[in-house]
Amino acid sequence: MLTQKMEIYWAVKEMAKDLGFADSGCAAASEVSASVKDAYLYAKEAGFFAGMEYLHNNIEKRFNPQLLVDGADTVLVFLAPFSLPQGCTPPEGVSQYALGEDYHQVIKKKLFQIMEMLESRIEGFSGRAFTDSAPVLEREWGVRAGLGFVGKNNFLISPRCGIKNFIGTIICNAGLPPTVEMEPEKAACSAGGCGECTRCLDACPSGALCRSYTMDAGKCISYHTIENRRLKEDLAMGVVPNLGNRYYGCDACMDACPWNSRNLPGWKEFHTNRPMLQQARYEWWKGLTKEEFKANFKGSPILRGGLENIITALEWGRKQGNNG
Repeated sequence: MLTQKMEIYWAVKEMAKDLGFADSGCAAASEVSASVKDAYLYAKEAGFFAGMEYLHNNIEKRFNPQLLVDGADTVLVFLAPFSLPQGCTPPEGVSQYALGEDYHQVIKKKLFQIMEMLESRIEGFSGRAFTDSAPVLEREWGVRAGLGFVGKNNFLISPRCGIKNFIGTIICNAGLPPTVEMEPEKAACSAGGCGECTRCLDACPSGALCRSYTMDAGKCISYHTIENRRLKEDLAMGVVPNLGNRYYGCDACMDACPWNSRNLPGWKEFHTNRPMLQQARYEWWKGLTKEEFKANFKGSPILRGGLENIITALEWGRKQGNNG
């Protein structure tokens, strides 16, 4: 039985590679550590989640994947690269993760293919696929699966494939051996760290990275331009940080990370809107109707921020003398 499970482990790895994932790993499904729980609860009580009320829900499920999937004993973790190819200039004002198709759907389609393979090889297999849309502490599972460590900017950093990766997970009852047993050399990936480096903290334009491993969303440009449904009102009240020329997200803390040198070129699906966004300026956005906005960005993360927030951010930037 163990030999069979080991074979399936490697079959998952091979299929993930063929599907374009930068790396993959496996961990035993169980409760997260007390230190991870404490850090999450501290951020919650300190108000660092700002207006993201969903982060206050399903706390126990976040801490224990077995509460999400009955009989779960395995968490499979996959890294999907989204970085632009080297030498490719990103559009101004918009985060790189939002330059193409909705990563939730793109990644899940591939995770479903892996699940189909598992169903064909494991009797009674059951599981669920997740990508940043459920109460799963994905970065913690990336660490446990030997894929990297959490940096001071709170992102998972892979010594093998950098920092600009989406994380997908399959929580299931496959009973597969963990990566630390199958690939013991990967233990060093999760044991790594940032050392004395503080480039991400120094680069944060708004002070949202108030200290290492701690992010205050209420000060974060990404939060305000993507998640804040009161952006116009909050800008008028002066409670929003200087947005600069940013209108959808902020990559400052990621771009400053020296591990960017290990990024792999992102999937082409994640860059489909780059030419359009490269040319987009305030007048173009202002001239869009809501229907045109939805048509242009159908199946794109940019829909989440909304046209009103984009125009609001750009108008604020123009008043401050920024480009846009």
